[in-house]
Amino acid sequence: MSTPHHWIYRIALLALLVPAGASAQTKAVDVAKPFEEQRRQVLADLNEDKYREISVEDRSAVTAALGRILQHLQTQPDPAQLPEHNRVAVFNDQSLINTILTQAAADSRLICRRERTVGSNMPQNNCLTVAERRRQKNNAQDSVMRMQRTPKKVE
Repeated sequence: MSTPHHWIYRIALLALLVPAGASAQTKAVDVAKPFEEQRRQVLADLNEDKYREISVEDRSAVTAALGRILQHLQTQPDPAQLPEHNRVAVFNDQSLINTILTQAAADSRLICRRERTVGSNMPQNNCLTVAERRRQKNNAQDSVMRMQRTPKKVE
């Protein structure tokens, strides 16, 4: 007999493919899909543009967490039958994966704006990811702060 909360762990494992930003109404998870297929899909997505803004450290953390989950499920394919400490470890790894991938997908979202370049009246499309825009903003702020701190030469 399973514990009363065994379905939580099964849902947690199946939630690996929920795309970042997916609403609760979107059916993004196929309950019949085994973990190995979901793991392969996440690894494939990591190598494509879907998570282009993911850092090397986060990519390694996701890959390591997928490996740990796979190890647990190789000993017992049914997460409900795993020992309690292994179920908790699997759930924590799954949560880590979803958190990292959700942030990476949000940062990788491409935003295009019509902007006029300096010296021209012709507007052009300027497409950057959320993370690229954030980096540009931070670099501009850092430059202004450095210029304000630099003492002016008196001649």
